[in-house]
Amino acid sequence: MKRISVFDPFAHLTAGAVALALLAAPAALGAPDPNDPHGVWLRPEGGEQFSFYDCGALLCAKLISVKKPEDEKAVGTVILRGASKSGPNEWKGKLYNARDGKTYDGFITIKSANELRLKGCLWGLLCSGETWTRVAPAHVKESARVE
Repeated sequence: MKRISVFDPFAHLTAGAVALALLAAPAALGAPDPNDPHGVWLRPEGGEQFSFYDCGALLCAKLISVKKPEDEKAVGTVILRGASKSGPNEWKGKLYNARDGKTYDGFITIKSANELRLKGCLWGLLCSGETWTRVAPAHVKESARVE
């Protein structure tokens, strides 16, 4: 009878079983969920980047990078506050528009692993939206308090 070392947990597995376990490891180790809004997103129109992160049990987003030096003072501005999951791949919260200084009902929809649709509405009728692209998924979700 072969003795199995307590320091070699895979000693009793066949090579095939080990290979199968290694292939499944990324999913078990927390591979990014393509429908997870957390991470960094690019607004193609202006080249700004936004970080989507946990704020308590809700979703928030803030400006983290700009292309124009004159816009640097806006970095850190929270544009999405207190968004809660409202459906599959959808969140609803308050969306701040820096152009007019007003807050609107905001809707976030993940269209694909690298495409996010952001829409702001006034009175639920007048809406405007944009499609953003993912720059980087969140490996560790950032926590921040809502200011």
